[in-house]
Amino acid sequence: MEEKKNTKIKVIIISVVLVTLIGIAIAFFTSRSESGKKTVKVGNLSIIYENEKVFKLSNQFPVYDEDIEEDASKIEFTVRNNGNVLEYASISMIDITIDDKLKIPDFKYALYEKNISEPVKEGNFENAGTEINVESNIEFAADTSRDYVLYVWLSENDGDQSDLMGTTFTAKIKLEGYGKEQKEKVLLSEQIKKNSPISEDKPNFSTVATDDEGLIKDVDDDGDTFYFRGAVENNYVKFNGLKWAESDGRYHTANTDMLWRIVRINGDGTIRLIADGSIGNSAFNENWNEEKYVGYTYDNSEANVQDGTDSTIKKYLEDWYEENMMTYDEYIGTSKFCNDTTVTEESGSYVWYGAIDRLENNDPPTPSFKCNKTEKPYGGLYKDLKVGLITADEVMFAGGGYDSNESYYLSGKSGPFWTASPYFFGDDLAFTLEVVSYYGSMEPDMTSEWLATRPIINLKSDLMVTEAAGTINDPYIVG
Repeated sequence: MEEKKNTKIKVIIISVVLVTLIGIAIAFFTSRSESGKKTVKVGNLSIIYENEKVFKLSNQFPVYDEDIEEDASKIEFTVRNNGNVLEYASISMIDITIDDKLKIPDFKYALYEKNISEPVKEGNFENAGTEINVESNIEFAADTSRDYVLYVWLSENDGDQSDLMGTTFTAKIKLEGYGKEQKEKVLLSEQIKKNSPISEDKPNFSTVATDDEGLIKDVDDDGDTFYFRGAVENNYVKFNGLKWAESDGRYHTANTDMLWRIVRINGDGTIRLIADGSIGNSAFNENWNEEKYVGYTYDNSEANVQDGTDSTIKKYLEDWYEENMMTYDEYIGTSKFCNDTTVTEESGSYVWYGAIDRLENNDPPTPSFKCNKTEKPYGGLYKDLKVGLITADEVMFAGGGYDSNESYYLSGKSGPFWTASPYFFGDDLAFTLEVVSYYGSMEPDMTSEWLATRPIINLKSDLMVTEAAGTINDPYIVG
C-alpha cells in the first residue's frame, strides 16, 4: 500500500496489482498484497478494503457480460466520509501497463455501487494509456459511506481468443478526495444531458405541460437542439456574484442572487438562458400605430438587414446588459434571435404574422425553432446579438400555450412579460405576444404596454462549469 498527499488534493492509492494471464479457456488473475482489513484515511475521507477479497485467484475463464458478478475478477471497497461537510471523490486506474493485444473492446471494466443494478461507469481498454478516469465528482454527504465493486474481465465473444494467451495487465486504483471548491469542471452542455435523460418523442402541443417532461430533442437552424419542457427543477444557472439590482415587489428582492433558467441547448452548442424573473418593465415599442412597431428593429435598409431603428425594448435590454453583464461577457456568445415578421395573411391594412399561424391556427400547434425569412423591412433573424427575448414558439416548447398553466418553469416569476413574436396589426394597433405568467398563458397585447422584461442570453458552447445538479439549491455556476 502506498499513500500520496498533495497540498490541494488528497490522494489515496490502493496499491493492488492486477496480473492477468488470459487464454481461450482460462485466465488467471493474481494479486500482490497483504491480507486482512485495511483502512486508509486522508482528511475526512477513508477507504476500507479487504485484500484477500480483491481477486478470485484461479479458474478465471473469459466471462459473459451478464455473469461478471459471479465470475469476473473484482476489487471491493468502501469509501466513507467521516466529516461533517460535503466531499467529492474521483476513482481512477493508474500506472497501467497493458499488452497491445488487450487494447480491444472485449477487455472491459465496470464500477458498481453494491446492491444497485446499473453501473456507475463502464468502459473498455481499447484506447488505454497509463491512466483511466473511471468516474469523477462522486458526491459523499457528511457522515455517509458507499460500498463499491470494480470488475475487470475479458468478455466472452464465442470466438477464437487464443491470440490473447500469455498477455498481461497491471494497474493501481487511485481515489482522490476534494472539497466543493476543488470540484472538477465539466462541459456544461454535457452535464445538462447527463442530469436529464433525453427524449425524442414529440409532445402534444395542444395541451400545456404541467409535469416535468425533462429534456427533449428537436432541430433548429443549426442542428439538433435539446429543450426543457414542463415543471422542470434542474435547469437553474447562477452567475457568481450577480444580484438583482432592485426588488420587483413580488418575486425577488434587491441584492439577492439572480438566477436563470436553461431554455435549451441550441443547435450550435450554445446554451440559451432566460432570467428567472423580470429586470423591469418596458414597452415593446412606445409607438403602436404602424405595423413596423412589431419589429425588434424597424425602418431597416432592406429586408433581413437589421440596421434600422432599435425598438424600445431592444434599447432597454442592451442598456441593461451593458450595465449588469459586462463582468460575465467572456462567457456569453453572440447568438441568433428571431422576431418573425413573416406574413401569413394580409387584407388591406390587416396583417397576421407567422406565430399566430403556427401556434393558434394549426391543430395541433406546430411551434418551430427555425426562423422564417421575412420580406418586411422590420424584424427578422438577428444573428449577432448578446441579449434578446424569448419567442412565443419557445414558450410553447417550454410547456406554455393559450390555456392557463401555473406549473411550468416560465410561469410565476414575474408579471406578464414580452416575447419577440409579432401577432397582429390592424385598425392602427400593433400587437405582439406576451406570456401572462400569473396564469402561464399566452395572450396578445399592444406594443406600447409596459410589461415585465426577461432577458435571454446564450452561454458559449465550450463553457466549463463545476459539476452540479442544476437545482435551485445546487445550480450550475458561471464565473
